[in-house]
Amino acid sequence: MPTFSVVTPSLNQGRFLRDCLESVRVAAAGAGVEVQHIVMDGGSSDETLEVLKHAPGIEWESSPDRGQTDAINKGLAMARGDVISYLCADDLLEEEAFVFVKRAFAEMANVDVVYGDAYFLESGWKRRKRAGEFSPARLRRGNFLLQPAVFWRRRVFERFGNLRADLRFCMDHEYWLRISGNALWHYIPEPLASSRLHADAKTWSQLVPAWDEARAMQAGYGIYWRPMRDAWWMRIVGCHFYRIKRHIIAAMARRRAS
Repeated sequence: MPTFSVVTPSLNQGRFLRDCLESVRVAAAGAGVEVQHIVMDGGSSDETLEVLKHAPGIEWESSPDRGQTDAINKGLAMARGDVISYLCADDLLEEEAFVFVKRAFAEMANVDVVYGDAYFLESGWKRRKRAGEFSPARLRRGNFLLQPAVFWRRRVFERFGNLRADLRFCMDHEYWLRISGNALWHYIPEPLASSRLHADAKTWSQLVPAWDEARAMQAGYGIYWRPMRDAWWMRIVGCHFYRIKRHIIAAMARRRAS
């Protein structure tokens, strides 16, 4: 039976962290698997430390770092599990995530990466995002993988190493591109995780820099036209589109709650 290591980077995410930790605990108990949950906190000034001090079985450190990617890489260096993933402090695992992932890895010894669908949580609205079947060509057209719903074997980490420390937003996409043609992927058409979309989330509050970084990163893989077009669209129109979209979704959520 595989063991799991889940790395959670966090900085002033205390209001979400308790739910994140509980989601991993519940998923592990439901699957009957051993999970090493590592929280790398960047020196939070909110309630994060109180949450961690009262969370049994969690391995954690709290000290300044060079950002989220640095925190993830530090956690990966501590990981002992056969299967590795990372889950941001404002995200959640679905209750049966480890059940599906454990079964897939146990039945297919040659599979290197297992991934599934995920939910987006925004203003009380939960909507499912389907990842679909994998192909390197498809990944070069855009990052269709939902990061908290991706799990990879230790042998992948041992071969390809850390996330790129110079990337702040698209480090997951770069990692998938790096390993895409040298790993066997398996898609589970089930929701494995939930990702929160909120105003303080890094990729939502810094849309233009995130897409600019993705453009530059993909150029290193010989992918030019589509990322350039997308970054231009985000700078001119997209940032306003997503801002309006958030307001509309929040209004719809308030209407449903009333």
